[in-house]
Amino acid sequence: MAAISALSLLSAAAIDAEAGDTLAKAKASGTLRVGFANEAPLAYATPDGELTGFDIEVLRHVLADMGIKNLEGGLTNFGGLIPGLAAKRFDIIPAIYIRPNRCKQVAFVEPLYVVGDAIAVPKGNPKKLHSYADIAKDPSLKLANTAGGTGLRDNAKAMGVKDEQIVTIPDDTSGYAAVKAGRADAYVNVAIILETQLRHLNDDSLERAHPFAQPDFGDGKPRGLASYAVRLDDQDLLAEINQRLVAFRDTPEFAALMDKYALTKDEAVKPGMTTEKACTE
Repeated sequence: MAAISALSLLSAAAIDAEAGDTLAKAKASGTLRVGFANEAPLAYATPDGELTGFDIEVLRHVLADMGIKNLEGGLTNFGGLIPGLAAKRFDIIPAIYIRPNRCKQVAFVEPLYVVGDAIAVPKGNPKKLHSYADIAKDPSLKLANTAGGTGLRDNAKAMGVKDEQIVTIPDDTSGYAAVKAGRADAYVNVAIILETQLRHLNDDSLERAHPFAQPDFGDGKPRGLASYAVRLDDQDLLAEINQRLVAFRDTPEFAALMDKYALTKDEAVKPGMTTEKACTE
């Protein structure tokens, strides 16, 4: 009789979870569905199908503290992440830029990291380049940038770098080659990508410029903040992840994961950087 009663209670709990919100269902099943766009080193699948990356390892840690041990990956392109979340094909998506227009569509977790700009320079940074302003003040300096992408170039130009100072190159490899050959004084890329590439190159003649000031547009808004997103109505899930993520960000284990995936102190969330501020119009 006791066994039957226990079974009945378990069945009732399963029914309640099925009828409940995403958090309740995830805790009942031990699984959360993650949409991802195969972006190394942040969220991607290995050749044997294992879901990994910085975003994924952090999420596994946070969810394990909530009793959720399994991540079920759903591959899509980048443009399909938010629509897939809204359509309930996924329960959460890895870190994307926190922007005011997106904050109306999804609920962002507190910032995971800062996605900024970075430059590769000759070893020792002989021209002492630590900002776009440093490049802009000397018209003879050249900044290499790949063809096609406009965001980094727009940031440089907004900070005073002139069109004639920008050397357009076809790909990342050409950017580093231009700096080594003296055709450019620096090569600019997204910080996480540049750090990863420099580690793989292992070329003693190049280094990343530290520090490198991010563009300041004078409005006081934090830019480049990225984090996970859930559906707007999944506030319980959001609150639990927030509580654990904010605590985890201050641990040596989190710092070790950052280093493992080529995120440096420049990508760390600073005091006062919040989702609320990033969502403000």
